[in-house]
Order: sequence, then structure tokens, then C-alpha cells
Amino acid sequence: MRDPFTDPFCKPDDLGLAIPDSDHAVSVCLPQWKHVIGYEEGEQDIIDQFECGYPRFVIHPIVAELCLAAREEFAKDTEAVLVFPSLAAAWRCADYVKQRTGSSCRLESYGWNSLIVVLFPEECFDVAWKCWQHGGEIVSSRLAESALSDAPLNEKLAEEGSEALNTIRERLASFHEGVSASDVFLFSSGMAAIFALHRIATRRKPGKPTLQLEFPYLDTFKIQQQFGEGGVVDFSVTASGGEEEIREWFEENGDAAAVFSEIPSNPLLRTANLKGISPLLRERDIPLIVDDTIATSVNVDGFRYADAITTSLTKVFSGEGDVAAGAVILNPKSPFYEEFLDELPSEESGGPLFERDAIALEVNSRHFEERVRASDENTLEIVQWLREQPQIEKLWFPDQETESFYRDLMREDGAYGGLFSVVLRGGESAAAAFYDKLEMSKGPSLGTNFSLACPYTLLAHYKELEWASERGVDRNLLRFWIGLEDPDELKERFQKAFS
Repeated sequence: MRDPFTDPFCKPDDLGLAIPDSDHAVSVCLPQWKHVIGYEEGEQDIIDQFECGYPRFVIHPIVAELCLAAREEFAKDTEAVLVFPSLAAAWRCADYVKQRTGSSCRLESYGWNSLIVVLFPEECFDVAWKCWQHGGEIVSSRLAESALSDAPLNEKLAEEGSEALNTIRERLASFHEGVSASDVFLFSSGMAAIFALHRIATRRKPGKPTLQLEFPYLDTFKIQQQFGEGGVVDFSVTASGGEEEIREWFEENGDAAAVFSEIPSNPLLRTANLKGISPLLRERDIPLIVDDTIATSVNVDGFRYADAITTSLTKVFSGEGDVAAGAVILNPKSPFYEEFLDELPSEESGGPLFERDAIALEVNSRHFEERVRASDENTLEIVQWLREQPQIEKLWFPDQETESFYRDLMREDGAYGGLFSVVLRGGESAAAAFYDKLEMSKGPSLGTNFSLACPYTLLAHYKELEWASERGVDRNLLRFWIGLEDPDELKERFQKAFS
């Protein structure tokens, strides 16, 4: 098995290799700038080399095998299929396809666990896929593997899975005073967790928009944009941290279903003024939903102001990069607590965390806090060094213009996390040359125990580059996750790529 610490996935011949070297990897190597462009342009000679991909963006080969088996058993000649983990998730896909295309879907039970096959006209596949990608209620590679075996999950494995689910809930709850395991809900991905809260919030206030504070991770915005009647209003954080803009918006527009924010935002690492905004929301019966995937609950306490926290467990909590999962954690002091607690169990069952995935995640997360602190320390050293390098035009890290708002949430022993972004002097040619030479694993995702780089804007917003640029996200932005390697070694790799 290849060791990404000593042999990072970065050479031209590594194109398409799974990162890490695992049957259940959640990233894929895109070693050169031209490979990223080619992937986004749909060049088949590049895509055909992919062993896998981020599981909401690229269907895993084992999941593809499951969908093929479902198609062979259930589909008519002109039908395509996707397999979902539950009837509720399948119905959401069918409803979405109907609303967007006018075409009706058929649903069939796959006959294993609660898997449901959604069948639709082939020309509707791209629309149905949006439900998979944005909503995150996916079938994992382990779930597909078990379903293809056609044998029921054995009793011992089911019991181990149940114990792992409970341990994960307890582990996540332990970072928050007054929170118990019963306040934690586990999902098949971080986006499935956000989608669940979005559904609850928009049901409370039908037709009302949600508000997004600061430029967020791609699919956090897409969920709010694509699902629900009210759409989404996005706010870039200014000197007031969004407080004045939100106040003015309420004066003109009245109400919203929920407010979403990240601590800090991805990829610009900015933090909204949640201390100032939270009272405005309380007055108007609007929940504040905060995602702490980047900073983690080790570094920040989102419950100082948030009613619920979402987090992608695929990232830092796992660290290994070989399992997808997400969580919602409820604040027992929130006025929405009882309502959310009542509704979340049924939402959790729509995109549940599979037992085998839970077992892997429980093992991976045993040293979560230690890994976070090591990554924090390494990242700060790298960032301070990079700020002195003449090749850097701009660097984004939580300790900059919105630092005071981040520190409102920072724990006494907290830090700034393991993620930063840069734009290099010299435009695209300089960014491409640097990226191609960099000896660091290169692919989507973050939070791995090993460092990971990607041209974030190209990967996440290739078809909306102008829209992203208007919100301060440069086309040539490079995003870095710093893992557990020796920081001096990483500096040498950066220096070599600069030369």
C-alpha cells in the first residue's frame, strides 16, 4: 500500500489514482493543471483513468456496479437508474426530477436492506444526479459492496456497527458541554446533514428564503439554491461581519427560514460576526446553523451562538480519507432544540450512516483531537513562512480581517485549523507551473492525515467562474490542507515548486 507521507500522489503518471490507496478512498489524484481543466471539460481520456473520485461528484466503481445490476434487473430500454439508501431519499430524487423536467420516475426496492432504485428517462440523468451530488444522501462504496454480495449483514457486524455509531455520537458530544449522544445525528455525508436541517427549517417557514453568510463550500449553497421554495440570499462578510447587511435585509424583507454559516468559510477562511447576528435571529425566530468542518469542535465552540452544528466527518474527524459521513449536533440551550430533536430521527433515516462505514469511522477518529492539534501547529508554521515568500500575492487564513469574529468562537486552547488558500503572483501560468511541480498529494477533499492541495475554484466552480470571482474567489486560487508531515519537509516541497 502506497504511503502518501513519503510518496505523495503528485506525479503525472498518478492521474486518476485513488487517494489514499484504498478501495474506499474519497479523493482522486489530479496531478497537473491540465488534468483539472480536462476533467472539468469532460475529456474522456482523463475521466477514464479515474479509479474513484469524491463520492458525491464521481460515482464510485463499486456503486456503479450496484447501479448497473439495478439497471439490468429493473430498467426499461430508455431508462437510467440511481440507487438511494432509503425510500425517503429516493422520493426526494423523484420529486426533484419531476419538478425540473416534468418526467415521472419509477421506484423499485433493490431487495437488500432499505435500498431503493430510482428509474427515470436517460435524458434526466444529469438532473437526478444533482440530487445525489448536492443532497448527499448517497450509497457508500461499503454499502454497495455489501448489497452486491447479496447476503444480509451478519449479526456480529450489525452489532459492531451499532456500537460504533454510539461511540461516534459520544465522541462528538464530548466536545460540547451539556450535549449528550442523543443530541447527535449521523448521516451518509456532511451534505446530507445540512440537507436534513434545511428541510426542517424550510418546512417551518414555507416560501421563505435561507440566508448564507459569506461564500460557502459549493454544495452548501447549492442545497439552499436548488431545494425549497424560497431560494437563498448570500451575504459577503464586510467589516461588520455581516451584521449590518443582515439587519438592513430584515428591515426590507422581513423574515427568513434559517441562516447558514461556516467557521471559517471554505475557501476564503472568513468568519461572520455571529455574536452580533445571533440576537437579530433570536428576535425573529430564525435558527442559526453553523458548520465547523474546517475549524473543528476542537478549536471552536459553535454553540456560543448556533442552534445546531453540522460537520463533515469525512474530513478531519476521519483523517484517513476512506469513509464518508456527516453529523448534526443540537444545542440543548437553543429555543429550537425540542423541535429539531423531534424531527431529526426521521430525517437521519433518510440518509443514514451504514454500519460498516461507522466501524471504519470509529477506528479512524480515535485520535481526532491529537491529530487536529498537530495539524494546527504545522499549518501555522507553514502559513507564517509562506507570508514571507515573494511569490505569494494573497493568502487567506482565519487570523486575518475577520479574526475577531473567529476569536469570538475560539476555545481557550483553540487554534486556526489546517486549511489555507493562496493566489500566486503571475496569474494562471504561475499557478499552473507551481501546481504541476508541487510534491504534495493533489486532489479534492481536505482533513486527511497527509497534506492535500487542489485548484479549488476550478474544481468547485468551473462552470460559474465569473460568479465566484464577483464574490472574491479568484479563478487561480489554490487551497491547501496541511497534515501531519514535518513542516520543514513541506517548506522544502513548496520552495522546490516555486523554483
